[in-house]
Amino acid sequence: MALIPKPILLYAVGGALVIGVASGYKVRDWQCDASYAKALEKAGKQRQQMQGKIDEVSTLYQAERDKADVVVAGERETIREIYKTLPAVSADCAPDPRIVGLLEGGINRANAAAASEPSK
Repeated sequence: MALIPKPILLYAVGGALVIGVASGYKVRDWQCDASYAKALEKAGKQRQQMQGKIDEVSTLYQAERDKADVVVAGERETIREIYKTLPAVSADCAPDPRIVGLLEGGINRANAAAASEPSK
């Protein structure tokens, strides 16, 4: 009788095995949840840091854009004033030298800004 175990013993060992495996899966699930929570927390911190950098760049961009808008508005006003005081356009349609100089100055400044050089 030593070779044939009792059926209740087999059921107990089987039940313990099933409970052990289920407990292992549950613990593994908890570990995965904890890792996921850490990853989300880290991603949130990185997002906040990146948002701070984006805010700085955005503020700088907006300030530069406001400065450029003032310059453009001034140039438009200057062009309007020049054209307001000009006589009728000549037959050869030659532009006024003041307008040409103003536009060339704008082109030179834009090219210098694109090349990161001081404008002339």
